[in-house]
Amino acid sequence: MLSSPSVSQVLKYAVPLLFSAWLLSFLISYESAYHGVVRQFKDERELFVSDFLEHEVDGSLDGFGIAELCASKKWTPGLILSCDAAPGGVGVVKNAHLSCIRFAMEMGTEFVVPRIVKRDDKDIANLTPHNGGGPQRGVPIDYFFDYDNLHETLSRFCPQMKVYRSMDELHDVPHTPYNFELGTLDVARTNGSIIADMPHLSAQFKAYMDRVAPPATRRYPLRFNLAVTNWAFPTAYDTPSFARNFGRVLRIRKDARTLAASALFNMQKQFKLALDPRSGIRNGSFVGIHLRTEKDADTIFPSYENQAAYLLEYLASAHARVAFLATGSTEEHITAFSTRARDFNVTVVLKRDVLHDADLALLNTLTWDQRALVDYEIMLRAGLMAGPSESSFAWNLALRRNGADGASRGTHHVASNVRVQWKDAHSAIFGASEKGLLYMATIWP
Repeated sequence: MLSSPSVSQVLKYAVPLLFSAWLLSFLISYESAYHGVVRQFKDERELFVSDFLEHEVDGSLDGFGIAELCASKKWTPGLILSCDAAPGGVGVVKNAHLSCIRFAMEMGTEFVVPRIVKRDDKDIANLTPHNGGGPQRGVPIDYFFDYDNLHETLSRFCPQMKVYRSMDELHDVPHTPYNFELGTLDVARTNGSIIADMPHLSAQFKAYMDRVAPPATRRYPLRFNLAVTNWAFPTAYDTPSFARNFGRVLRIRKDARTLAASALFNMQKQFKLALDPRSGIRNGSFVGIHLRTEKDADTIFPSYENQAAYLLEYLASAHARVAFLATGSTEEHITAFSTRARDFNVTVVLKRDVLHDADLALLNTLTWDQRALVDYEIMLRAGLMAGPSESSFAWNLALRRNGADGASRGTHHVASNVRVQWKDAHSAIFGASEKGLLYMATIWP
């Protein structure tokens, strides 16, 4: 039996601890109740949009894999990697930027954010206007992405890597640039694209650097500029945690995300859909359809008739009432698809149909590629989604959505049906193109 002094000693520490636990529990429940009351008095649209901006479809970014990789590398202050700007839409550009960052991590260098090539406003098939034969200078990263988010995320999880917003930050820094490409390093690749010997890549780069800038006479800063390199880095080389989260360092610019949130709010009200930006993907909401028959689509893409056939088949099997069509196709194709979808009792809408007044006016000020950013954000939230295997846009969406329920990419199902290259609980990629297999292996969603 405890003596009185022992009881007093126990009570001396136990009472404050119990009180602290009670106080913490009270504050948590009070804060939760407070926020619940405050939400009731907020404007419904404003609340939906703020929830959308604050909650990613796959939850908060987990930077553990990024931090682990950066901590494992040897970093050289003053050694800088820059990359040529990659022409194309958001799917192509996003992965090219990520490839550049990933190469910088692998080589332990500082990093210059690549610029973005702005296609011709009057001819979307002209991806490289004003090209005099040299590298494209392009426009700043803000054209597509949220630079502040990129810088903040890398500073937090990869503080070893110094980041320059653009080459402008090096304009008064004397240094010698060396242009190179993967071929310069004599890197072995499968299918002519994917790096086959990743463990030796950094050693091959170091050997090249020693040749062109011998250690005995080397002066820093020293910059190496990599030619456009995409669909080369095998994402399976990294941990699942890294591969699942790395692509999210590049977040779509805020105005495009806000327009997507407004569009989804309007869709919810108009069609009485079960949409809540805080709860990821809801399979019973709407179907996202990516139709890729625009003027700039190259010859590897199937015809409108072939794409429409399998997309409409998917739409019919989904038993949905509403489909969101992400496309920049001709009015003829849009009308034909929408009319055929009505035979399955499906209403097809585009972003221009579900944005109004000031939102629609803002959408119309965006370029063709920037408007695709709005499509991307809306499609992420679709209950189900389908697109062609030749599209990096569709693959990026499918792979990102695959992780929305916490699953890794290892849980996907690559269908044996030659018409289905990818299928999981949220998305389907139709077709059997070799490009699709390349995207599957090299895209960070």
